[in-house]
Amino acid sequence: MYNIILVCEHGASTGMLTTRMQDAAKKLGVEATINAYPYTKLDELIDGADIVLLGPQVRFKKKTFEEKYADKGIEFMVVDTVDYGMMNGEKVLKTVLEHLKK
Repeated sequence: MYNIILVCEHGASTGMLTTRMQDAAKKLGVEATINAYPYTKLDELIDGADIVLLGPQVRFKKKTFEEKYADKGIEFMVVDTVDYGMMNGEKVLKTVLEHLKK
């Protein structure tokens, strides 16, 4: 079971991508919890996450998050701008799964 967190400025735009990723997980038979939040909630949500995806609009926070949460051993990844714009949940999920398997 994977715990995937998506964060953006307010958590709204990633909500649609989250739904598409959840649909893709069902289709692919992947057990995953996938939720979207504003990045300001990350302190409350980081424990137990396998990976945190950043919406393109907050990609500038990646280094800050990696430093702040270095002791957690959690991966941070920026969602590809094109995949985000197209709301390609399946492709984003497959990219995340490939990344987590490394």
